[in-house]
Amino acid sequence: MEQLIHITLAFDLATGKVNLNEIVYRLQQLEHPLMLRILKEILTSYDDLIAERLGHQGGVMSPRKIRKGLGRHIRKGDHRRRFCHGRCIRKRGYRKRARIIKTVFGNLELPIRIAECRTCGARYSPLLDALKLMPYSRKESNFEHEVIEAVIDTNYRRLIEDRSIDISLGGIHNIVVGSDVDQLEKEPVDLDELSAIVADGTGYKRQKGKKGELRSVIGITTGGEVEPLGTFANTQWGDIERIVKDRFKETKATGIPFTYDGEPGLDNFLSDIADAQRCAWHGPRGLYHSLWEDGVKKKDSQPHTEKLKYLIGIELPQDDYELLKDED
Repeated sequence: MEQLIHITLAFDLATGKVNLNEIVYRLQQLEHPLMLRILKEILTSYDDLIAERLGHQGGVMSPRKIRKGLGRHIRKGDHRRRFCHGRCIRKRGYRKRARIIKTVFGNLELPIRIAECRTCGARYSPLLDALKLMPYSRKESNFEHEVIEAVIDTNYRRLIEDRSIDISLGGIHNIVVGSDVDQLEKEPVDLDELSAIVADGTGYKRQKGKKGELRSVIGITTGGEVEPLGTFANTQWGDIERIVKDRFKETKATGIPFTYDGEPGLDNFLSDIADAQRCAWHGPRGLYHSLWEDGVKKKDSQPHTEKLKYLIGIELPQDDYELLKDED
């Protein structure tokens, strides 16, 4: 779907009285307003195209093919909130007030077209459904993502001052508290598509000096992709195991390796599904720490850790690696 939009940018330069730095500075100031204008023109054009297709009565292409994926809405008067099968509409103008949506470029004022279903008579906005915006959405996900990413690095007030994000302190709090970080992933995972599972945990500081535990379980697909199975804060490994198992389409013995660092509580984790395999890297590392706890100095423990590295070392077949030249 290729659409053309036309935007006119007017500028006024005093001949001989402006330098490159001033022009670049002014363009930087225009960057976000210009992006908002482009965004609005794209969405308006998209809205017109959707309305044209949903109002299409006939022609070379079948109406069903033209309207595919567009015009989904709840059937009028249906208390069970089922979707109507009708996709043909009548245009009914625009809402009195434009929808204000916060974006990474600033606030976007978007006029909302109203359509009436010819089948059930329900009135709705085809554009909002096509953009996958909830009925009362007031921000786009990139904006929410940028706020949450920024909050990770700094506090709320410094976020506004340093990054110039157009949002109030209360607005930031609502985004962070209302984000989906406490939601469970619902998409089922096929065990046959996994080649390995790994789990690990780390501590973090909580309020009043208390220590918290952040734990994560990750699957590796047969294609080498990462399949997140869950991340949990202050949750016991036994509870995590139950939640992770609920995500699998079928719980069965697979023989795939489950790799962990020896953390207490993981020895029997997913034992009926995968075969436990202690992480080889943690062996020498853990030995050094254990010897240090026993009072052995580094110069005395070093030979033992080096020996263990050789014992668990993996020798690659010659065909799997290529020797580098000295100059490389």
